[in-house]
Amino acid sequence: MAFAKVEAGNGIGWLREAIGLVFRNPAAFLVMGLIVAVINFVPLLGGLVLTVCGPALLGGIVYAAREETAGAKAEVGQLFRAFQDNGKIGPMLLLCLPSIAGGAILLVCGLVFGIGALISGGVSAANGGAFSWGALGGGMIVLCTIALVLAFVIYALQFFAVPRVMLDGVEPFAAMKESFNACLANLGAFLLFGIVLFAGFVVLGIVLAFIPLIGWIALVALMTVVFGCAEYLAYREVFGEAAAQMPPPAPEAPPAA
Repeated sequence: MAFAKVEAGNGIGWLREAIGLVFRNPAAFLVMGLIVAVINFVPLLGGLVLTVCGPALLGGIVYAAREETAGAKAEVGQLFRAFQDNGKIGPMLLLCLPSIAGGAILLVCGLVFGIGALISGGVSAANGGAFSWGALGGGMIVLCTIALVLAFVIYALQFFAVPRVMLDGVEPFAAMKESFNACLANLGAFLLFGIVLFAGFVVLGIVLAFIPLIGWIALVALMTVVFGCAEYLAYREVFGEAAAQMPPPAPEAPPAA
């Protein structure tokens, strides 16, 4: 399916409208976010569960955002909509593959750079010199660069794919390819949205730091539903406008007599 190209400033619009959408029905959206946040803070298993089920849960928030903008009311149970619709959960779970692959790549790179730096520093120390901390520092810079690139690729693959699979029933691998291309075509809006959202997360994190656990849970809850609603609004603008501009399908020819 074709997608529209939007101005970079539209990324701020997605965020602003998403915040407004959340607080149009805060009880439903914030409870959805709270459920996700509590799962996230479960020791050991929480991160694994969200890595695998995160796209499906975001799909539920996207579904709720569509309901709210359509004039219906978002409901807490819609968070699990992907698990309730027949044939939906399998494709939604497949959207976790970029996160799993990215985590595996980062783990391997971390081991390679870490072991290499330790060996290099150890050799330097064995030859009578001081332990080389520069090797560790250089490795960390490279590792952070790789992590940033992986994060961009993962979110570009998933950003539009979540609503496309959840709402339009697109095949997951086709949706991820489509999402990546749409994010590149709208790179300014995509990056501006991500940067401002991350900056907001940092600022609110500092403000809520005086409430160690409850503050972090509230922050994750808010950011989760804002992100999910923004995904829907971005999808509606980038893919919805493109669909509206496409000519209607030609009528089928009548069967031959």
